[in-house]
Amino acid sequence: MTSKTALLVIDVQRVYMEPEPMVTSDGDDLVAKCKSLIDKAHVAGIPVLFVQHVSEDQPDDPDLVAVHPGLEPESGTATIQKTFNSAFLQTDLEGTLADLGVESLTVCGLATFGCVNATVLCALCKGYDVTVVKDAHGARDFPDALAGEVIERFHRTWERAGARLVRQEDAVF
Repeated sequence: MTSKTALLVIDVQRVYMEPEPMVTSDGDDLVAKCKSLIDKAHVAGIPVLFVQHVSEDQPDDPDLVAVHPGLEPESGTATIQKTFNSAFLQTDLEGTLADLGVESLTVCGLATFGCVNATVLCALCKGYDVTVVKDAHGARDFPDALAGEVIERFHRTWERAGARLVRQEDAVF
């Protein structure tokens, strides 16, 4: 039996992309790459789950904390709201995945060093087969490392932990 896959789009919200966007390993085209993955998943009949970080310290502007324009979930699409880094912690993500029969996750979104990392590692610990789209998650530059360097460090960690890495153009559902 082939395991069912879902695309998990993590925290692609304007609040994390403005005024300076977090960038992918090869540029600032995160939204376009996520949109391409969403379109591929829809064509293949793969469920797309959006994760949205909500917390008291975010701006009051609902447009800033909503899923980024251009990636708006279709009617009936699950949106998992979370208050911690991992999309699994105190959310209904695991129940939603179980209801869908999902055993494999393809992951994209924000931020490499935070919510994507916590969710990927949690998913692996829970026994999910995880694929990370390596050029469709983003980070910002840090004082001691550029975003691309940060992203590469996490790629190595995820591979050692058992995740597969694919480029957006090679992602297949």
